[in-house]
Amino acid sequence: MKIISFHLKGKTAHFRRYYANSSALSYTVPPRTTIIGIIAGLLGKERDSYYSLFSLEQCNVAVAIRSPIKKIVQKMNLLMIKSLNDLNGYQDNHSQTATELIIPQNIRTDILHYQVWFHHKDERIMDKFDKLMCKGPFYLSKGIALALGTAFNLGWLEYDSEGIIGEKTFSNDTKYVSSIIPSKKIISLSAAMMNEGQYALVKENLPLEFDEARKITENGIGSFIISMDGKPIPAVLDSSVKLSNGDTIVWME
Repeated sequence: MKIISFHLKGKTAHFRRYYANSSALSYTVPPRTTIIGIIAGLLGKERDSYYSLFSLEQCNVAVAIRSPIKKIVQKMNLLMIKSLNDLNGYQDNHSQTATELIIPQNIRTDILHYQVWFHHKDERIMDKFDKLMCKGPFYLSKGIALALGTAFNLGWLEYDSEGIIGEKTFSNDTKYVSSIIPSKKIISLSAAMMNEGQYALVKENLPLEFDEARKITENGIGSFIISMDGKPIPAVLDSSVKLSNGDTIVWME
């Protein structure tokens, strides 16, 4: 299968947990729903119009942390905006909201860096998205500007490669997996290999897809193991995808 690889970078990110209420908590990595939203936005798709086109059956997404990250909590002074007159900040409806932000380990010198792998069954979508990448430090957009979650966390996209070929494998040997890993795919984690260096692993439930009513589908939540420092995770899996460049990834499902 043909796979497009690209990188999402920026200084801060906030991928709000859909169930968060008074405190705006953030996922550690961009969920699959966020990634397809970015792709659909760049392709010029209207909001809430693309969920079936990018369903779990139609396309595959994998994501990896490529530089160490951490989380901090900041108070955000939010406004209730009901009209243009509310944008001046003079209204009384201010809300101090605790907001969890993702930042690099050293925010002065480092940047956030996520790598994304994308495959769609429709080759026309693959070709159209590939043409937007421009094969350089710039990309075109037929829709929104790119943000790492909420709009004030501006970021950018860097093209990596369209020529990657992936092959699904079912071998039971230990692999160093570059992407985050669905828990249901894991047979075992190699503690001996992880003891060779420090690992910071977390487990998170991430949204995968919505239906047309913007509701989580029956299979729309997945549990994942995430390497916070970006190190490949040594694991035995029931299946994975071997890439032509030597990396091993697992699709978000």
